[in-house]
Order: sequence, then structure tokens, then C-alpha cells
Amino acid sequence: MKGIELCDAGGLARFDWPADAEFERAYCTPLLKDGVSTHVANVEATMMLLRVGNLVFPVTINDREYQNSYVCSPYTATILYPLEELAKLPSRVLRGSLAALIHCVAPLLRAAQINKVVSVNNWLLSTNLYPAWDGAEIDAVTQILRKRFPDRALMFRSLNRATNAELCDRFLAAGYRLVPSRQVYLFDGIHADYLRRPNTRWDQRLLEKTHYAVVPHEGLSDADDAEAVRLYGMLYLKKYSQHNPQFTAALVRLWRRERLLEIVGLRSPEGRLDGVVGCFARHGVLTAPLVGYDTALPQKVGLYRMLMALVLRGAARQGVTLNLSSGAAGFKRLRGGVPHLEYTAVYYEHLPRVRRAVWNMLALLLTKIGARVLQKYEL
Repeated sequence: MKGIELCDAGGLARFDWPADAEFERAYCTPLLKDGVSTHVANVEATMMLLRVGNLVFPVTINDREYQNSYVCSPYTATILYPLEELAKLPSRVLRGSLAALIHCVAPLLRAAQINKVVSVNNWLLSTNLYPAWDGAEIDAVTQILRKRFPDRALMFRSLNRATNAELCDRFLAAGYRLVPSRQVYLFDGIHADYLRRPNTRWDQRLLEKTHYAVVPHEGLSDADDAEAVRLYGMLYLKKYSQHNPQFTAALVRLWRRERLLEIVGLRSPEGRLDGVVGCFARHGVLTAPLVGYDTALPQKVGLYRMLMALVLRGAARQGVTLNLSSGAAGFKRLRGGVPHLEYTAVYYEHLPRVRRAVWNMLALLLTKIGARVLQKYEL
């Protein structure tokens, strides 16, 4: 179809890059050439590019890969990760009931080949931000992807009603289901009232008085890339979950050298990189997919508080909406974060009846139970 093009690694040399797609070109080309696993260790997927007019979206194609990170695996997102998250619920009865339900659902999802998916706009990050796209081509894109991948569900992750309202409506009109995935926290950097919150002000004062040096993007070097991965791993992989994307030094180096993420570090007087945060921005929305610090240091040092102070200050300075993703809900609420349900738009009308039935069941469970648990317990 005119204006819409799919490209795999073999077709890169012939791909019609739009004139203003330098960011997408710099980000996606190495992943297509070198393979996704070189950059995100716990993701096995085939990557392609989808051009829609002057926009380019990274696309991942999966089959089974049940141990993949949730950024590519619906099974991990709805079974493996939630089983770990149950420990946060205060009710023992609720934990047991939900664990039993998840274990009952798991074999059905595998039998229905739940991981046979095509995920569009998948930057392999916890939060995939969207370009300036009103979704007018969704019907045409859906038809092309249905024809190319007749045995796979189609997915668009990381949608919420605060920043993607028009897209959400377009997906619904095109026959997609909006399936709740998690609760994310947004900060209004345009008015930045959150900067007047007591906790936010305490964090800013801590940042002003710290003996740590704030290292700007250009002050980081190749030697810091592996350290950034180590610090991220201490927080997001060891403290939280191995199902988070496992970034490699190759990916951090790509982000830093091409300035695809704006990365800032906290360096101790002894020269150690003890904290790092990297921000990703698209169309007036900012998120921080790379956050890490030395969790072995005492909490009173306040490394996480200072990193978040840098991000909150940056969002206010740029006048953009900050999507701080999920997790650390209490911390984010105290600093003015507003909770919003995040959705995945899923299209599966072309799949066999049994697989459609399982997707419908999963969507119903996540809407009627999953979303309510997230909201009630402020996760």
C-alpha cells in the first residue's frame, strides 16, 4: 500500500528512510544488523521496520520465547511477572487466590500460542513512547500486517488515555481490544506543580548539597557504559525482576554515542559512577528507561532520590509530560505522580476461533480483575 512499507534486515539498503527519521535510523539499524539479543540479552525476536508515511516504527516478531522479557512476551507480562508482583499485595488470601488463577490460566495461554505476536512501535523499553501520529492509517497498517503475519496477534504497547487518547479511540474503532497492562505515573512538566511538593523539594535540596558530582551526557565515556549496565542490573534485575529488559553495554554505548537517550551520572569523589539515569523523549513526553544505582550503599545516601530529582527537574525545564512508568508507586505519588492505567492495543480477529477465545478471556480477566487490583492497592 502506498506510503506504508515493511522492511527486514536484508532490505535495509533499499529502505526508503524519511528525511527526518535520523533518530529512528540511528536507533534501529544496529538492532536489525546485529540482532536484538546483542542489545537486550533476554529478548529473542526478529526485528523489522514499518514506515507509515514520514514515520518509522520498530517492529518485533515473536513465536514462543516464553522466557523473553515482558517487552516482547505477553506470557511473561501476564504470567511470570505478575507472579513475582503478588508479594506486594497485603492480603494473604488475595495473593493465594490470584496465584491459583494465574497458574490455571498459564497452560491455556501456552496452548493458544499467546506469544505468537507482532509488536509495533517496540523500542524494547518498559515504556514505548509514540511519535506525532494520529493513527489515521491504523486500518491500512492492520490489513498489511494481517496479510504478512496471518498467524500472529498484533500489538501496540504503552498506551494511556492521558497522552494517547486519540490513538486509543482509533484502535478501538479499528477492532482492537485495549487490554490493561499496568499502572504508570505521569507528571505534568508543563505546569510543574510537583516541584512544590515537600518530598520533591527535599530531593532537590539533597541534590544541591550532595558531594556527588552530576556528570552530564558529554562527560560520560566508554568506560562508563558497562558501569551503567551494572547499576541498572542492581536495581531493575536483582532488586525487582529478571524479566525487565536486560540492556547490554552495546546498547548503552549506542544510546550514548548517538545521543538517543540523554544520560546523566552521579560520580563519587573517589571517581566511582554510583548512579545513572537515561531519558528517552518523543512528541512532548519524556520517560526514563535507564535507571540504576549502587544498591549496596546505605539508603540514606539518597541516590534514587537524586536521580529522580534530576529527571523531574529536566521535565519541568523542557515543559513536557513525564511518564515515570510503574513501580515505586508510593515514592511517585508523594512527589505528585498521577496514576493512569496503561493499555496494550491487541488485534486478533484474524486468528482461529480457539485462540481468539483465549485472548478474549485474558482481556476480560485483566480488565475485571487485574486493573482493579492495580488501582485498589495503588501499585
